[in-house]
Amino acid sequence: MNYKKSRRTMIFSFLFIALCLAAGCNHNNPHGKASDVTDYIQGHGNKKLTLLVYMAADNDLESYALENMKAMERADLKNMNVLVLMDRSEDYDETDGNWTDTRLFELEHDDTDGSFIISRRLDCPALGLSSQIPTELDMANPMVLSNFIQFAKKNYRSQQYALIIWGHGTGWRYSNSNAAVRAVALDDKSGNFMSIADMGKALKNQGLAVIGFDTCFGGVFENIYELKEMAAYSVASPGITPSAGWDYQKLLSSLEAGDFSSKSIALCMAQSASAGITVFDNTKLEDAMNALEAFSQGLAQTIVDMPSQTRVFNQLMSVKSYVYTQFPCDRYLDIPSLAAFYSTQGEGRLVQEAQNLKEKISALTVAAGSQNASGVGINFIPMTSPGVTALSHSRDYIKDENLSDQCAFIKESQWWVPTKDRESDSLLNKLFYRSY
Repeated sequence: MNYKKSRRTMIFSFLFIALCLAAGCNHNNPHGKASDVTDYIQGHGNKKLTLLVYMAADNDLESYALENMKAMERADLKNMNVLVLMDRSEDYDETDGNWTDTRLFELEHDDTDGSFIISRRLDCPALGLSSQIPTELDMANPMVLSNFIQFAKKNYRSQQYALIIWGHGTGWRYSNSNAAVRAVALDDKSGNFMSIADMGKALKNQGLAVIGFDTCFGGVFENIYELKEMAAYSVASPGITPSAGWDYQKLLSSLEAGDFSSKSIALCMAQSASAGITVFDNTKLEDAMNALEAFSQGLAQTIVDMPSQTRVFNQLMSVKSYVYTQFPCDRYLDIPSLAAFYSTQGEGRLVQEAQNLKEKISALTVAAGSQNASGVGINFIPMTSPGVTALSHSRDYIKDENLSDQCAFIKESQWWVPTKDRESDSLLNKLFYRSY
């Protein structure tokens, strides 16, 4: 995406140590302020929201990560905790002392125009992090994400918890020889990335209210469907997003002014983005999935010979889609546009199925302001160059029970995804692998 002590009595001393041990971390303070029991309780008591930012910037987005962090520090927070886990690169930015390891910060307010991060750097044994010793984490490791969330929930009490996945994103993929075409949390140091299935495992039963993606292609159906039980809302763009990322000062200020409901948090995320972004009501995902399957079956049944195969292929290539600026890349069809087209241009039962899909997608997506659309992508076929499709799908997108890391959508879909044996009458099988 290159376009994101003072002295106390023995009793209080003992209590402070016990609290720190129970928390599993120490709160290193770069400003030399006293860190006693009172400070701890006031700083970590029940807040309205704890926002977690998983900032995978060990790549060419490093400078934008630092800018976004400084934007966060300019916000004035009263009802929120903000924790940022940031991993930097060795190659792209030398500011803020040119540290290149992974650091966990508790956000603090900065009134100055300085460029150095002033937020409190934390010790955290749960992540193997020290506030004094440089430590490199692999942000592509789902256990890092899982432990980050668990640490926050144990040590920062609040009514709601929300997560932002920050960095590169290419959609559903989980393996590819091309390093630029991978799912989320690309980590240059390790050469790894996090698959959507692994991300889902890391987020399972974490009790999150909202999951936001400040990445490209986070809002494709394959990704969002993986999160249907992980949070009340998801926020993501179906296409390319600017490298500069969201407006984080605006986001935190808007959150402080809101009611801290799950929906309000999700809307604030969407309204801080400069690119088109979608808010998803995850309780509606199952209905949308069923409607998509019925529509896919209906459209597949219209393909009975070569002329009808060619006609449907051309129709799908003409609807609104999302692609990257470099090739090869996946072509994602916009589901609302797909449904709208066939609700007027289809025939017979297909019109009814398209109209139902249109209604279910409309229910799934939440209006988030005039600058944001209700786009939802779905993978169609890789593109080798502008206007030229690949001869086949990636092996990763072909349903295969032996590929354990395939995302839930690929595993569960009967009528959209192609199959290894090519024998099913799924839409993509009939479009790309059936000869007449």
